[in-house]
Order: sequence, then structure tokens, then C-alpha cells
Amino acid sequence: MTKDKKDLKDTAEDTVEKQEEKAEDVKDKKDKSEKESEESIAISNEKAKEKAKQKAKDKKTKKESSGSVFQSSAFRSISLVAVSALVGAGVTYLVTSSKTTEATNLVSMKGDTITVSDLYDRIKTSSNARQGVLSLTLEKVFEKQYGDKVSNDDVEKAYNEMASTYGESFSSVLSAYGYTEEGYKAQIRLEKLIEYATKKEAEKYLTDENYKAAYDKYNPDTKVQVISTTDENAAKTIKEAASADGADFATAAKDNGAESKDYTINSSSTELPDQVMSAAFNQDAGTVSDVVSVTNSSNYSTTYYVVKTVSKEEKNSDWKTYKEQLKKVIINGKTSDTNFQNSVIAKALDKANVKIVDKSYSSILDQYATSSSSSSSSSSSSAASSSESSSEASSTESSEAAE
Repeated sequence: MTKDKKDLKDTAEDTVEKQEEKAEDVKDKKDKSEKESEESIAISNEKAKEKAKQKAKDKKTKKESSGSVFQSSAFRSISLVAVSALVGAGVTYLVTSSKTTEATNLVSMKGDTITVSDLYDRIKTSSNARQGVLSLTLEKVFEKQYGDKVSNDDVEKAYNEMASTYGESFSSVLSAYGYTEEGYKAQIRLEKLIEYATKKEAEKYLTDENYKAAYDKYNPDTKVQVISTTDENAAKTIKEAASADGADFATAAKDNGAESKDYTINSSSTELPDQVMSAAFNQDAGTVSDVVSVTNSSNYSTTYYVVKTVSKEEKNSDWKTYKEQLKKVIINGKTSDTNFQNSVIAKALDKANVKIVDKSYSSILDQYATSSSSSSSSSSSSAASSSESSSEASSTESSEAAE
């Protein structure tokens, strides 16, 4: 091989070697870049997962805390739920619009349309549609009979109080439960109308006989200290610490991360759950209760209470001393009774002569018909019992006179 050919070959080999080194370097840089990119994506994904978890946790917390707010006793008892946007809009549109017919087009497309009749046939058998019709029916009935008893200011006040409680997240909470601002205000108004009607009906039971019966079970002012926590073990620890000789209830609570609150309660009080008040009334002054668990019927969360009865007022022998408190006991007892509430609704529906025309909704008022029958049966039974008592008394008096 000549010198020139050898030099040319060496040059070519050097060039190939350099190109290979360059390619290897590029590959290394690419691999490194891809690895960094993958790591960055992994970190981003992890952060996104954590953010999503936190968001879900926050949403769950908000929903649990708002459960009792958006499902008041009156609305739980009459089983009204938030109607979905589509169904709510559809039912309301069908019921209230005076410019529509069954043939009115809601949607048009190539070669076809969706009419009011199509929408109605699709949604009318759904549970949400039935609830929507029930809600509209109750709104119209109670608005006509009691509309002047609840002012717009009452509704605005209740709405603003709720909005203030949740602050900037209020609109999100409303959306989570399927409400618009106006829809929620409509619920508040209906709830207040039903509450008014129920209280007025309950006042008919304010008789001396019922006052005396309430007095027999009445517990006068009782001073208590209470702690509440969602941690059962913490509640048990506080109970043990507070029960020790010479222990201070408030200190025992504070030492275990809880706060003791003072209350003065009686049988008409509503600040504490019934189970907690019962524990306080049924123990001697100076006694610390066992852990009392109370489950929220709206969101099924459980809160654990420990209550210390500090002092108990001696009960006066004259029931009239507590007449105002006994009135609350009687009224509260009736308004919290689902059957009683439903009987009040049944009476309002009957007064309005409500008739279900479309068989698809034939069952939406059944619960009120049942309650009405039960109420009538109970009244008849009471009347019959009173009649029998009167007859027995008359018979006894006649026998005594004959003797």
C-alpha cells in the first residue's frame, strides 16, 4: 500500500471514529434529557395526584359539614331532593311555560327534532322528575295558603346567614348539591312555609292535659360541661382523665387537645343532641358520663361527647312555673315528628283539592295520604277512648246516685 493510500485510509477511519463518538455523545445527551423529562413528568404527576387528593379531601370535608345544613328536618321528612339541572329545567319548562305545546321543538338537527313531548316522555318516569313535580306542587299549595306568613326578608336573611358561614366557597357548595342561588332560596321559602304551617297546627295541642304530661317528663335548668370530638379514643381518654378524683373537667379536656364548653340546658333546649342531654339529666351532679356517640343522619359522620353534670335545679311542684318551656317541648315534639309534619302537608293538599292527573306521578303523594289516615285513625281512637271514659264515668255516677 502506498503512503498516500495509507494516509487516506487513516483519515477515513479517524472521521468514522469521530462520527461514532459524536453519535454516542448525542445519544447520551438524548438519554439524559429523556430521563430528566421523565423524572420531571413523574414529579409533576405526583404533585398533581397529591393536589387531587387534597382537593377531594377538602370537597368531602365541605360536603360532610354542609350535609346537615342542606338537609333540614322539614326537607328530610318530606323527602325533597335537589333536582338535576336538566330535569329541573325540563319539568319547570313544561309546567310553567305558556308558549309551548307538545309539538314545540326544543332541539333541531338534520332530519330530526326533539320536541317537548319527547323530553317529557323521557324524563317523566324518573325519580328526579317525580320529586320535581312534588316540589312544584308543594310550592304552589303552601304559597297560596301561607305565602303572606313568610317574607322575602326572612328568606334573604336565612340565605345570607348560610352564605356567610361558607364564605367564598358557598357557590361551590350550592353547585355540589345541585342548587342555583334562586333554587336554594326557593327551598328555604318552602321550608319556612311548611314550618309555619306545622307550628300553627302544633299549637292546637297546647292544652292543660298536654302541659301536665310534658311537665311530668320535664327536666329544669341543669348546668353542664361538654366536650365533643370526632376521635373516639380521644373522647375515652378525656372521660378517664375527667373521672379521676379531684380532676378538673376543663383541664382534662385541654390536656387532651379538646375544649370544654359550658351550657345551661333544660328539656326545651335544642343546643345539644338529645342523647347528650339525656345523659346529663340522668346522672347526679358532679358525675361524668360515659362516651356518648351521636351519628349525623345527613352524612353519617359520628361525633363523640363526654358531659359532666355540674348542678341541677330543683323542680318546682307547679307546672305553670315552666309553661313557656313546656310550650316549646310540646311544639318541638310535634314539629320534629315526621308523621305529624306529613299530616299537616296532607291537610294542605286536601284543602287545595290536589289531584294527580298523569298516572306517572300517581304515587308522589302516597306518603301524605298514609300519614293523614294514621292521624285520623289516631284522632278517632283518642275520641273513642274519651267517649268510653265519659260513658264509664256517667255509669259510675248513675250507680252511685242509685245507691
